[in-house]
Amino acid sequence: MSAPASIPVLLPVFLVTDILCACILAQLLALRKAGVAGTRSWIAANIAMVAYLPALGLRSVLPLVYSVVLSNGLGLLAASLFYIGCARFLGRPTRSRCWLALIFCALAGLLWFTLVADLIRLRVIIASGGISVVFVATAHLLCRHRPPGQGAAVYWLGAACSIATALLHASRAIYYGAGFGNLSDLFASTPANVISMSLTAALVPGLSMLAAAMVQQQLLSDATWRAERDGMTGTLTRQSFESRIVADLQRATITGDAFCFVLADLDFFKRINDNHGHQTGDRVLVAFTELIRQHVRAADYIGRMGGEEFGIALPATPPAEAMRVAERLRQAVAAQHIATDSGSLRYSVSMGLAVHVQGDTFSDLYRHADQALYAAKQAGRNAIISHA
Repeated sequence: MSAPASIPVLLPVFLVTDILCACILAQLLALRKAGVAGTRSWIAANIAMVAYLPALGLRSVLPLVYSVVLSNGLGLLAASLFYIGCARFLGRPTRSRCWLALIFCALAGLLWFTLVADLIRLRVIIASGGISVVFVATAHLLCRHRPPGQGAAVYWLGAACSIATALLHASRAIYYGAGFGNLSDLFASTPANVISMSLTAALVPGLSMLAAAMVQQQLLSDATWRAERDGMTGTLTRQSFESRIVADLQRATITGDAFCFVLADLDFFKRINDNHGHQTGDRVLVAFTELIRQHVRAADYIGRMGGEEFGIALPATPPAEAMRVAERLRQAVAAQHIATDSGSLRYSVSMGLAVHVQGDTFSDLYRHADQALYAAKQAGRNAIISHA
């Protein structure tokens, strides 16, 4: 039922894969401290895979219960845990009960067709077919639910590797299950077997590497977001906002597009903090920035200039349209109610609008908006003034 000649070729392949899986396992263990969802499932998948491959490679010296039932059960468990890790990472349902049922049914079938009815063909269909189903589902998950704003390459590559793994196992199930292959040479060192097993052994650590890459990409994205964003309101920090607006001003100078800048400052904000507490003041700031997001376009962006002062950049926006945007925002703020322990709180905002002209730097634009904002404050607040 096994070919001793296969061990010198295939066992080293499995051992190399085991070493790679162990190395990636160490990497995932280091990344676990970051608390990224799915990491624990990927760690468990690698542990199952490290145990699976030696049992499969030593099938000529181990009892069939270990080399067939246990090893293939571990392989199916590793594939299922990899899917669960991807689902948790992407915030999707894990379908753990479905995979548990699949593993249970596969183990029952493998035990039956090993100990009761010794049918190798059906064991191949169960083991390879089950793994193929899991990796088809994994590919679908990675293709459909990539997080927005993240690089697509690692997800498309993960989906491609999952499809390749599924095809290899499906081909094996069909080839031997349909009676095309010689079941006595199932693990023999034939060219087809060596290529198939080598590709499978290469794809296993490859998928784990991609899982680690997804975690690292997520951590880098989070770190970049935290470096560029105000922690409370989620708006750009002043430094990030200025860097972006300088680049847009240079582009507007070249293209001749209009560019407007609004400087907004909440009226009597110190009174809100003094009378209602800083927590209520923070809630007002968050509510205000949410209103801004509702009244600007996707191409516009917001920066916290300091305290209760915010900048709103409106690229490719004529002055008249910018004034309408600001007025709609002013009215929305005046109509908003913030619930507090002492009752409903209302507030207002004053804004200064500056329009970019050829030769203006960001310092010029900011100074003009600040002068207009000062004029709006002097005019009684809850107003918008445009710099001439």
